[in-house]
Amino acid sequence: MITPQFSVRQDAEFVYIDIKVTHIKAQNVELRAEDDVFMFSLPPYYLRLHFPGNLVDDDRASASFDLDTSMLAVKFPKENPGEDFPDLDLMTKLLARVGEEPQTDSAGGPSTPVGKNKVMIEELGSDHDSDNQVMDDGLTDAQRKYYSELNDAENFDWQITQELPSAEQESLLTAKYGFNLQYSGFLRQTAETGNDINDLDSPESSTIDSRSKERIEKEDKKFDPDYYLSDLLENEDIAELIEFKPQLVLSIQQSLQGKSAEDMAEMEFTELEKKRMMNLPRRTYIIESTVSLKAVYLGLIPIIFGYSYDVRTTFDDHTSESAWTVGKLAANIACLDSSFTSIWKVMIACTRRSLAYPLYRNWELSLSCWDDVYYILRGGKRAVLKVLLDVDHLLAFHDVYYVYSKIVLEDYCSWIQTASDSVIRSLAHEIRHNKMAKEDLGWNIIEIENSAIEA
Repeated sequence: MITPQFSVRQDAEFVYIDIKVTHIKAQNVELRAEDDVFMFSLPPYYLRLHFPGNLVDDDRASASFDLDTSMLAVKFPKENPGEDFPDLDLMTKLLARVGEEPQTDSAGGPSTPVGKNKVMIEELGSDHDSDNQVMDDGLTDAQRKYYSELNDAENFDWQITQELPSAEQESLLTAKYGFNLQYSGFLRQTAETGNDINDLDSPESSTIDSRSKERIEKEDKKFDPDYYLSDLLENEDIAELIEFKPQLVLSIQQSLQGKSAEDMAEMEFTELEKKRMMNLPRRTYIIESTVSLKAVYLGLIPIIFGYSYDVRTTFDDHTSESAWTVGKLAANIACLDSSFTSIWKVMIACTRRSLAYPLYRNWELSLSCWDDVYYILRGGKRAVLKVLLDVDHLLAFHDVYYVYSKIVLEDYCSWIQTASDSVIRSLAHEIRHNKMAKEDLGWNIIEIENSAIEA
């Protein structure tokens, strides 16, 4: 069956669903709303949407078809007039199946592609007994506590508790990487095909700890003091790059003028972005603890930083090298590094990579990129989703780098639609308040600069 193109809007009384179809025959159309589920069927088209509130299928519901635009306009009343349905523009979230458990094979394991864990799953706490009693609002006690902690973004502690893994745990985590450590085996496919993003010698036999150590060693080896000094003292292009403001950042800054982040107008998606959302996998995710969820949120930062660097240095016009640039600067892509326990450590890693690998290696340029990251996160999950969709497109259609779309970006694009805006914005404020110094990078940059000036 084909999922048709669609869009959803609302007013106080109704939900409006516009569906793009061709060659419609009225006698073949099936439309139904039951509780929070809307269903449309017209072979070969099929559409099922899960709304955040209930609909009513009564005489007030209607549908009409515009022959000129091939658009079927459907209208259903809300069960509770005046109720606001949030996130109707997040299409993957509407399409996702709700409340389904992972399918298992006859041996009790997940019936999923090789090397992948947990496809159709939902976010919940790690307790499964008395805490799993479902209450009237559809949440278990564990889930309610879990989301309550996340939504208290003002007091959200971004420090992740550090514990040394046991030998058994280390063995279990070997060669698990990507979004929420769900994947393995994918890097074998690109080992012999010139994967220039990959910085790991043996990714399929790596561990969380070994990937972090190898990343630092490779960065130390790659940093070139002469190259750094040349960009600092002789490259006249750097000033123009620092002065440039990417369009997404400008639009967020304009929306925030005189307003709090909560009051800024919701960002609208382009038709191309909507199409890309339609093509995303329709999944929800088990993230078994608050520690794991914090790590997933922290994983947004390297991707957004790599994107920010690329759009600054290409003046908002991606090049054939953009996929490499974003992937190389994002430590959780190039090195599959998910070991970060604080925002400050993520920032140090991103900044080190920006001074070791790309075309322009300049401290002030890196700080400008952090300003962009701050504003993108201030824009909430819609701004972040725009970035993720763009990066996913860069990687997905590359002959080699597509693997990072499969193990990182696709899942982030789907998951972010269910993420907390307040938690994402708390990330922004933490980035603004975490101050880095050149001495933190471990490369004696101050001495290198002083020696060059004296010389």
